[in-house]
Amino acid sequence: MPDQLKYWHERIHSVMPDLEIVAYELHQEGLVYDVLIVNNEWVFRFVKSNWARELMENEDRLLSFLGPRLPLSIPKPVIYEDGVLVYQLLVGELFLRQAWERAKKFDKQTYADQLGRFLHELHHVNPEELDWDVLHSYAPVTRETWVEIYERVVDQIYPLLLSHQIEWVEDLFNPALTNLDFFNFDPVLVHGDLAPYHILYDPGRSRLTGVIDFGVAGLGDPATDLGSLLNYYGESLVSQFERTYPDLQKILGRARFYAQAIELQWVLLGLESGEKYWYTSHLGGARNIWN
Repeated sequence: MPDQLKYWHERIHSVMPDLEIVAYELHQEGLVYDVLIVNNEWVFRFVKSNWARELMENEDRLLSFLGPRLPLSIPKPVIYEDGVLVYQLLVGELFLRQAWERAKKFDKQTYADQLGRFLHELHHVNPEELDWDVLHSYAPVTRETWVEIYERVVDQIYPLLLSHQIEWVEDLFNPALTNLDFFNFDPVLVHGDLAPYHILYDPGRSRLTGVIDFGVAGLGDPATDLGSLLNYYGESLVSQFERTYPDLQKILGRARFYAQAIELQWVLLGLESGEKYWYTSHLGGARNIWN
């Protein structure tokens, strides 16, 4: 523990040498970055490997570009060096599914309006305004990719499933893979990881306060962001986007597919990597996805 303490103090002071470190929280569960929250005021993000440096450069530029254009607060980079990004901590608690479920009817519509408006503005940023080659989101969004994923599911996951679960997978993939136009979309800027631990809110005011972690943001299918929200919160949230996200019905079919298929993706990751914790990464989903 003392060696670890010294190591992280040195990493922090390599970027902000005059910062007095009173306390810090270390979060290493992410795939891309190690994250430290220092003095409950500063967020330090350190890349875990060299391949993540390009992601961090992309994130730094996106945050600076998007900040004035979005209706919810997002991190504002203060320091960006090779492999390190620093910004002030955004205020708010994690908008977990329990918070959504327990909210009053009026507050639920407010939350839905805020999220819908945020996504609408993000998805309608003109990519031509960006003066660099924005990375593409990592989410699989092509028919060819999903055919390959389906084949791996059949080969590796089917032997572990009961017959009714196999029927569910077949019903899920059949319309996506038989309709050659299913994955047609115009690429837009997407967050790419819109989970409850990346959405902040103020329970006292019943308002969302910000969205964090744009580490895998980039060009992609807008339905992937909606699919993440469906997976975590369910249709009871996303169905209330109608008045702030006018394109909802056009992409809802793909969003419902992504919301369910993501669970199979993570099981595959667990099987292929040998890391058992990936099997449980999507426990506690909302399950109320309509068709």
